[in-house]
Amino acid sequence: MGSVFLVAYNLAWSVALPFLACSSRLRQGWGQRVFPSGFRRRADLWIQASSAGEAYLATQLIESCPELNKKRVVITCSTTQGLEVLNKTLRPQGGQLQVNQVELGYFPFDMPFIMGKALENITPKAVVILETELWPGLLGQCKKQDIPVLLINGRLSERSYRRYMGFVSLWRRYAPSKILAVSEQDAQRFKNLYPQVSVDVMKNMKFDRISFKSRQAHKIKPKFLEGVATRTFVVLASIRKEEEADILEAIRGLYLKTPDVVIGLFPRHMHRVKAWVKLLKSEGIGFVLRSQTSSLDHPGMVILWDVFGELADIYGVATAVFVGGTLRPCGGQNFLEPLGSGLVPCIGPYWDNFAWVGKEIIRSGLVTEVRDVRELVDALMNEMQRKRDREEVVRKAAKYIGERQGGTERACKEILGLLAAGTTRATSVKGAS
Repeated sequence: MGSVFLVAYNLAWSVALPFLACSSRLRQGWGQRVFPSGFRRRADLWIQASSAGEAYLATQLIESCPELNKKRVVITCSTTQGLEVLNKTLRPQGGQLQVNQVELGYFPFDMPFIMGKALENITPKAVVILETELWPGLLGQCKKQDIPVLLINGRLSERSYRRYMGFVSLWRRYAPSKILAVSEQDAQRFKNLYPQVSVDVMKNMKFDRISFKSRQAHKIKPKFLEGVATRTFVVLASIRKEEEADILEAIRGLYLKTPDVVIGLFPRHMHRVKAWVKLLKSEGIGFVLRSQTSSLDHPGMVILWDVFGELADIYGVATAVFVGGTLRPCGGQNFLEPLGSGLVPCIGPYWDNFAWVGKEIIRSGLVTEVRDVRELVDALMNEMQRKRDREEVVRKAAKYIGERQGGTERACKEILGLLAAGTTRATSVKGAS
């Protein structure tokens, strides 16, 4: 059945390729996606990072593991955004890290024929897949060429798990060699899907990217920040289009209860500033654009942020904060950053993109979750009236994060062990021949 599937899968890709060629998004890097001979060097390790989020994890591995930096590594990405992250950080002699042994490129299409050629060209001792994507073409060709595959920071959603289990006998033919999952729940799903595979639990590598160290540089002049020293200042951060009506209602609610409050409104996307200007005008709510003021001292008004890069500094002088993308199903935005300034952020119920942080952060009191606008207004009012010890909040948050860090170090050890085993295996094969 496995060979029949691969033939059918190969045929499906053959039919799809002409249509994929019409996609402007996929035409970028087309040569590497279809003709993997474009990779210049053979490598010890091939790391596949699907998109930008996984690309950051790949850079962590190189940054945190000097031994790995000495190996010949190919890192591929499926998206242009992910490749941009890699280029910015890891481009030899041009990125933030000076690395000479890393080659970056687009992930070849998962057509078994193409994947087979890619593996023959790169000849890795091992392949690492980051987080979620299981590619049957890649896994099948790695098995055929006896190349071990390690899935690290592994996640498997309930939806994906059910889909995979619908073809369980097929997927078990194309299993990774080892899986490191980020939770017991994910690990159990992987064990059910691949009972023959070694599955362990690791700490989520994403926690290793979080630091509460004080920043040395500020993008806002101190005089501007001092303007709100005696005012109550509420920040509504990273507001998405889908929740604008909710936030408008929240602004009205806050002014009903605290007429002199200063509200800093940060749209998630700058092109929504014009829409917010119309909304605020239509509601008769006083506002000023950030680009047109040199002070935060605007009691009873909204400061509408039309300037990039200042949110992190603003958290330092805020009284209370709501982090958007969470009142509607938008996945959520980074609600951990305010904790570094001693703020307990309020968020809505939708934060799927940050589910890896864990519900424990709500139960610990470090984040306040609300269900709707009414609860949001009440929660912000509570924060405004409460005098928290900011240093204590930072210490508590650092402890929470610190206890969950170390995943990158574990991943590095596993990869180096796999490479060492691959070298031993290759030597044994040569000796036998």
